[in-house]
Amino acid sequence: MTLYVPEWVRAQGSGRRLVDEQGASAVEFALVLPVLILVIGAIIDFGFIFAQQISFNTSVRDAARAGVVTSVSGSGLTCGQIATQARNATVNGAVGVTSSTKVKVKIDVVGAGGSCSLPAGSASVSGAQSSAPCTGSAAATAPKSLQVKLTYASAPPFPVPFMGTVTLASKGDFQCEYS
Repeated sequence: MTLYVPEWVRAQGSGRRLVDEQGASAVEFALVLPVLILVIGAIIDFGFIFAQQISFNTSVRDAARAGVVTSVSGSGLTCGQIATQARNATVNGAVGVTSSTKVKVKIDVVGAGGSCSLPAGSASVSGAQSSAPCTGSAAATAPKSLQVKLTYASAPPFPVPFMGTVTLASKGDFQCEYS
């Protein structure tokens, strides 16, 4: 007895194709490619923003710490010096922030001895820039800490349709050494 095997079954086993599928993989690739590019672009953008956020957190934390300690001579940094130090530190570590774009970073310094601001787009500090922010922190009603806040409008490098400019904010908060 001979077993009948249809032609399409014999073709599968022999590696031959009865139907021409030469362009199918190219069409599938063309359909998947835009989605793949968007996913890779989103990964790049999120990594870029995450790296900037980490760098900004470090910048404001370092500036706040420098503002609460006093030097060996007994003098501390002024509000304007703290704000300038925080802005300058963003260039050293933040991805995508250069010395020409660092002016887009806004810095606010708040303490018991006074507060000041270094607005985005400005090179000069407004407010009590020459005050020592931790002076008077020993008073009962005074704030006991120095806060340095940073705000930056980040534009990711890869043009993903659902992701535009992202506003990043960081805050460094340190206890003042009572004075």
